[in-house]
Amino acid sequence: MKTLVSIHDVMPDTMGEVAEQLQICSQLGVGKVTLLVVPGLNWTTAQIEQICKWQAGGYELAAHGWHHKCDTISSLKHRLHSTFLSRDVAEHLSLTSDQIAALMIRSGDWFEENGFKRPELYVPPAWALGEITDNALAETGFCMVETLRGVRFPKSDRLISLPLVGFEADTAFRAFALSVFNGIVAGTSKNRLLRVSIHPHDHKLRLQDSLRKILNNSDESFDYASLGIGYGLQKPRKAIV
Repeated sequence: MKTLVSIHDVMPDTMGEVAEQLQICSQLGVGKVTLLVVPGLNWTTAQIEQICKWQAGGYELAAHGWHHKCDTISSLKHRLHSTFLSRDVAEHLSLTSDQIAALMIRSGDWFEENGFKRPELYVPPAWALGEITDNALAETGFCMVETLRGVRFPKSDRLISLPLVGFEADTAFRAFALSVFNGIVAGTSKNRLLRVSIHPHDHKLRLQDSLRKILNNSDESFDYASLGIGYGLQKPRKAIV
């Protein structure tokens, strides 16, 4: 199995859990992990230095919203999404195209302002990109944007469709629903690159054994930057088949 592993919601109050998950990944032989950092929070200098150490150790960084929480829920679509999928984290869904673009640009700027290279990848919270135009998306400066369907390349209008599994099972219903969903994905996605989405407490929740099994079955792991091969976005790396 080839995997594309990401740890979501890297925040000041999840740094300990993220460190534990990186240790688990390392122990199970998963060397490539992408960290989805939420910029607009109360970061300390020590926490930023720790993220720098993770990046220096080979972990890829991505921008993940601004503060990962909705200011308002102003549409029926957003309310339904919040009730059944995202709770209160899909901060894009009640914003206009210009507001979404401004949030994304601000998110990318934070990395440069704090001594990091600007990320190539942006992942909207809950993968809910919202109503942003193609032109506005291309002008945000991100080479890749991840949604539920896969990874978009705004500058070339390309999409790589990739299967996705998740493990954020903090209730019995979520555990059941995710188990069924993950089983279907695993059964229909053999020999494809599998996106493995990890949230900070997943290694302690109801599907922790399933998560470890997926990670343990990973023969080879990749980062998102590897997906740019063939699209003229960067220097060639090892190809993903």
